[in-house]
Amino acid sequence: MSKIDQYYRKLMLSRFYQGGWGSYEYLSKIVKYRRNIVGQRETCGQFLTNDYPVKLEKEIKLKESTILEGSFVSPFTHLIPELMPEEIRHCRFQFLIPKNWNSSHKPVVLHFAGTGDHKYWRRRVFLANPLLEQNKVASIIIENPFYGLRKPKNQERSNLIYVRDLFVMGGCLVTEGAVLLQWCEKNGFGPFILTGLSMGGHMASLTATVWPKPVGLVPCLSWSTAATVFTRGVLSKAVDWQNLEKDYYSDSNYRDLKEHLKWLHAEENKERKRKKISSFIPESNIDYNTLTNFNYNDPKKRIKMEIVEFMHVLMDECTHLVNYDVPVDTSLINVVAAKDDAYVLRDGVNSIESIWPGSRVDYVERGHVSAFVLSLDTFRNTIVDTMNKMIEKHYSFN
Repeated sequence: MSKIDQYYRKLMLSRFYQGGWGSYEYLSKIVKYRRNIVGQRETCGQFLTNDYPVKLEKEIKLKESTILEGSFVSPFTHLIPELMPEEIRHCRFQFLIPKNWNSSHKPVVLHFAGTGDHKYWRRRVFLANPLLEQNKVASIIIENPFYGLRKPKNQERSNLIYVRDLFVMGGCLVTEGAVLLQWCEKNGFGPFILTGLSMGGHMASLTATVWPKPVGLVPCLSWSTAATVFTRGVLSKAVDWQNLEKDYYSDSNYRDLKEHLKWLHAEENKERKRKKISSFIPESNIDYNTLTNFNYNDPKKRIKMEIVEFMHVLMDECTHLVNYDVPVDTSLINVVAAKDDAYVLRDGVNSIESIWPGSRVDYVERGHVSAFVLSLDTFRNTIVDTMNKMIEKHYSFN
């Protein structure tokens, strides 16, 4: 496990979920919509209409490219408007288009933001610009909900106030990504590659599950679930566990929701085993007493394992890839993981290959933070290789 990851975490001031879980009522709604709409390709397809309004607001013409900026109402606003602060209701994006293409194809990469990646510049400078200059590949950079211009006024930096906000973010990005793919296709672009670093990689993975056609996917520094990130990874030290514990015991409905989800997961695992589909690691096999990375040396501040279990179950429910449809062509999935990652832990959870047979996982010999800085060439090369593979497999007849 990377020591750089651990030291870097100590320098950061982030404090997540200071407002608590976000109410039993709202979490229940999120679970309902995750199961019935966002987690189902067929029902999520209701947003994939050719006439979904996308507005272009700005055009910047450069020597070798054109930059468009646009926005549209997030489809998730129509589902749970009461969970959508005014600031996040409009998806904002930047579209970098080369003036000349390398072939008759017009490939586009959709870039999803990692934790703390506000606005467009970082992804534009380190990923989109080199892809455009070296490979004549277009890029769409999505402004993350709760970040940049979409950051609620009462939120500090990247510190999501409620646990539910992470799930609202995911619901927004999945449906917004689907709208952008449909809009691009209607306007003659393609093929498409979805990518992102860390949290952005996971959001790209979730978006790939709802697109009804083959799509390239290059998730970097992410894995199959966010559960270990917030219960065992170094980021768990940034969670306001004391406040979450206080909120949890203030409403017995939280415990009821936890037990209900555990029961659902156990029942679904039985079905998955019959279908030979990878399942969760059964909750009964998780020793929460060993999940001490987030905890404090002061016994008075130690968090009850029931609280960590609730976090783990919620994260699995809303972020575990096994709960979503399998992308149409898994041979176009190439994960790039950091071998010594201390943020995104891979032990004790399903591997990507077991959930999506046919996918590929490559490793860089680094930790999470150092890979962000030193493995950008690897990420870009993997994106280009995946794009070429997709063109050869699905676009060669054009």
